[in-house]
Amino acid sequence: MVGIFYARFRQNAYLCPMNKKHLIVTWLAALLLLAGCQPKTDLDKIDALKKQVNKEVKALNDLQTNTFPQLEKDFVSCDSTLRFLPEKELDDVFPKLQLVDAYIQQFKEMRPVMQAEMDSALVRLDLLRADVETHYLTDSLVAVYLEDESQQVERLSNQVEYFKDRLTNCRKDLTSLLP
Repeated sequence: MVGIFYARFRQNAYLCPMNKKHLIVTWLAALLLLAGCQPKTDLDKIDALKKQVNKEVKALNDLQTNTFPQLEKDFVSCDSTLRFLPEKELDDVFPKLQLVDAYIQQFKEMRPVMQAEMDSALVRLDLLRADVETHYLTDSLVAVYLEDESQQVERLSNQVEYFKDRLTNCRKDLTSLLP
């Protein structure tokens, strides 16, 4: 396509200077348009995945430092007030507290695993980026690895979102139970 514009420009050497400028501007605009319509490169995809993992690392750390400690504190407060509740109210509150306790334990167990998986994903993405830059892998292998990493990042994002939702809901439940 670029050759066609150039040939056309050379053939029309008799055009007035204003038309030549217009043709050059049109030619440059077409080049920019073609460059802008290119699909994301593999390196762009890797960078986007790394950005997503870093976002999830930040969200997980935020849960660990902000949401979780307050949730544990509220849980201990609710748990210590159980002995003062009448038995009928205790039957209503106890299942909610058991569920909150289960989510607390689940987060305590899963957070280090999720953190390790995120760290590992960042390392794998750096290695994949280096392999793509040096053309060490074929395009088909890069596509396979990118798909696998995309699925891993999506799974990690879903896990973080799950805990955000659960811990926030537990916090609301405990707040409603506190006197």
